[in-house]
Amino acid sequence: MKKIAKPLMALAALVLFGTCLVTVFDLVEVLMTSVGLADGGPSSYYQNLNIPIISVALPIVGMILFATILLGLRGRPADAAGSSATKRDIYLSIRIIGG
Repeated sequence: MKKIAKPLMALAALVLFGTCLVTVFDLVEVLMTSVGLADGGPSSYYQNLNIPIISVALPIVGMILFATILLGLRGRPADAAGSSATKRDIYLSIRIIGG
């Protein structure tokens, strides 16, 4: 799974960058429409480029990519790593709690 995760990192970064660009485009379109600039021009471009669909689909694709990467880069489970507490630490905590 690690072999799959490494190449997907570049694609996930590209999707994240694309999502940011689409968000900026959405913000500019909303600001231009609310101020009344360009007399509805940005809204027609917004619809023709299918930006509403892209602004929903791109983050979904990004979340799936990042989930795949996280599953692929999973390390050792916490149980296998073991505890760093010594016997002295355990007995000391029992004495403090037990009085």
